[in-house]
Amino acid sequence: MLGRLATWLRLLGADVTYESWISDADLMERARNEGRLVLTRDRGLLGLPDSVPRFGVTFDRLPDQLVQVATHFDLTAFVPFSRCVRCNVVVKVIPKESVKGRVWEYVYDTQELFTECPVCGRLFWKGTHPTRAREDLRRMLGEDIARRIRW
Repeated sequence: MLGRLATWLRLLGADVTYESWISDADLMERARNEGRLVLTRDRGLLGLPDSVPRFGVTFDRLPDQLVQVATHFDLTAFVPFSRCVRCNVVVKVIPKESVKGRVWEYVYDTQELFTECPVCGRLFWKGTHPTRAREDLRRMLGEDIARRIRW
């Protein structure tokens, strides 16, 4: 139910795992073993007697969900664009020369800093996508919240 929220929280740099197929029992066990908080819209999951901390997301729309989470939790400790949005692992800075032939020539010629996901090999650079994502986040979160994030 919160897959899009998970992706945008990863863009903000939060360590967020998400699997839509996991059972409630497996989710709670995994959260307990990994010391995680569970974000959920599932009222049944919120009502389970368990020591795993949970937070109920009450909104349907992504912007409202982001604001609710950002208002309740301190997101300022996270570094935006530091995680792979697919794998949730911290990306690593790699030498520019190592991406030659893996990115468009224009990107190679105009960018100096590249990062790579050590799991899936996806490459990242500060092109137009992060700029648009930052603008989208600012718009969704509002200036008061966005101002506190370390861009």
